[in-house]
Amino acid sequence: MVNNQINKLGSPRLEGARTRALEQRAIDADVVRRVQGGEREAYRELVLKYQHKIYGFVQGAVTNPEDAREITQEAFIHVYRGLDRFRFDSSFYTLLYRVAVNKTKRYQQSKIQTNKPQDSVEPTSLDHSPERLIERRQLMERIESAIDQLPQDQQTAIRLRELEGLSYSEIAQAMDCAEGTVMSRLFYGRKKLQEILK
Repeated sequence: MVNNQINKLGSPRLEGARTRALEQRAIDADVVRRVQGGEREAYRELVLKYQHKIYGFVQGAVTNPEDAREITQEAFIHVYRGLDRFRFDSSFYTLLYRVAVNKTKRYQQSKIQTNKPQDSVEPTSLDHSPERLIERRQLMERIESAIDQLPQDQQTAIRLRELEGLSYSEIAQAMDCAEGTVMSRLFYGRKKLQEILK
C-alpha cells in the first residue's frame, strides 16, 4: 500500500488540482487588488482561505504547534506589509508559501543553533472509520517519517508538489531556484522515499 501511495506521486490525479489552482489565482488576484486599492479588511479573506494550508505545511516541518502558529502568523503579516509592492509576477499563494518556507528555514536554523527539542504531534486523519483511521495513520506516519529523512530542500519540494499540488514553476518561485533544480530535487526525493519505504 505504501508503494502504491508513493507511485501516485506526480500522477494525473493532481491535474484537476492544478486547474483549480489557476482559477483560484485569478480570484486571489482580485482580492489583492482590492487590498491595494484601500480595502485593507479584504486581506482577511486570504487569511481565512489559506491559514490552514500554511499552518499544515509549517507544522509538518517544525512539529511544535505553538511555533507553527507563530510562524504562520508572521508569514501572513510579512506578506500583508509588502502587498502594496506585489506585482502579480506569481500567485499570491506562491508568494505566501515562499515567505512561509523562508521563515520555517530560519526557525529550523535557530533550533539547530540552540539545540532546543521540538514537541511531537500525533498526525490526524479525515477518515472516521476506526480500521481506516488506524491504517491511514500508520501509512501517513511512515510517509512523514520518510519525508523527514530527506534533505530539507527535497522535503520542501515534495510537500509543495505532492501535498499542495503546486506546479514546477510555482515551486521554483517559492523556493527561489530554477525549475530544473525543482525537478532534480523531486526526482532524488522520490527515489529516496521509495528506498526508505521498501
